[in-house]
Amino acid sequence: MKEAAPRTPSQLSRKIRSRPDDIDGLCGDIRALLEARGLGAAMFGVELLARECLNNAVKHGHRGDASKRVAVNLRFSKRQIRLRVADQGRGFDWRRALGAPAPRQTRTSGRGLRIIRWYAERVRFNAAGNEITLWLRGAEPHNPKSNYA
Repeated sequence: MKEAAPRTPSQLSRKIRSRPDDIDGLCGDIRALLEARGLGAAMFGVELLARECLNNAVKHGHRGDASKRVAVNLRFSKRQIRLRVADQGRGFDWRRALGAPAPRQTRTSGRGLRIIRWYAERVRFNAAGNEITLWLRGAEPHNPKSNYA
């Protein structure tokens, strides 16, 4: 009798330390899982958004405090990918940030929400602003008509 091949999970849930090395390791796991599930076409957008959200959690949410944890949940199917990132920080006023003018071309930060808007199909923050949930299309790139909820 032939043994069934192990199923590749359709989600990844982790809590990582608030450190850049842990972000790199998690992003490697995300790439491997997407590849195994046949979602390699979505890999660039998913990793870009995961890195942006994770870096924001570490830099802004935790202010570099490696004793704090960032919770990540990635669920996916062929059609849709949902990424949720939550930190232990106080949060931020995301409504005000969305209304802020575009950063000057010479600035090296402040573009994160625009990157998120470009690649995510839908974005939702919790009330405190320390958790973000993003939805992306699974196998095709997204046209930047993002809706914030």
